[in-house]
Amino acid sequence: MTHKIKLILVDDHRIFRDGMKALLVDQSDIEVVDEASDGKQLLDILNQTKVDLVILDISMPGMSGIETTKLISEKFPAVRVMILSMHTNDEFVFKATQAGAKAYLPKDTSKTELLEAIRCVAQGAEYFSKSISDSFLKNAIQRSRAENHLMTNEDLTLREIEILKLVASGITHKEIADMLFISPKTVDAHKNHIMQKLKLKNTAELVLYAVSHKIIEVK
Repeated sequence: MTHKIKLILVDDHRIFRDGMKALLVDQSDIEVVDEASDGKQLLDILNQTKVDLVILDISMPGMSGIETTKLISEKFPAVRVMILSMHTNDEFVFKATQAGAKAYLPKDTSKTELLEAIRCVAQGAEYFSKSISDSFLKNAIQRSRAENHLMTNEDLTLREIEILKLVASGITHKEIADMLFISPKTVDAHKNHIMQKLKLKNTAELVLYAVSHKIIEVK
């Protein structure tokens, strides 16, 4: 008998979890063994239930999906994590993979791609949707050049560059803090240092600077 891929669905919206279960119920090789509404609940389940795969959202109450992914990687290394999120910004993708995610798909992905991703990840491979992969590769060289300029000519640190990109992308201080495992106050302090070094007066100028210097791409 073929081994079933046992997975847990994690999203704070019940209607989304129900929709996902409806998509997967007719798949003979996939079994949704449990579901959770946040990271803490998921970790409690993982302490008692053996699964192959967890499908996580990024934005959740309490722990973010990235923070949860990091904890899963540390405590349950055999469990593979797939991110399914409306956030497709390069920085989210990068931070999620850094934390240990093996797949990243947008929430508007097709059923065909979702199933392909689940099966790929369960077999030990990684999977990133085409739209995310194309965007990530396209911007990699451009970002590298922009970052080198900031370090050489503007005396920004790697952490300040990281926060500059996240703030300019419209990500909240709380979300940035969760992604980087620091406090929102520390994010704010870094942002103030960045604005002083670049001689910027407000967030709007910071965003314009990031766009004009190709630190972020407007999609």
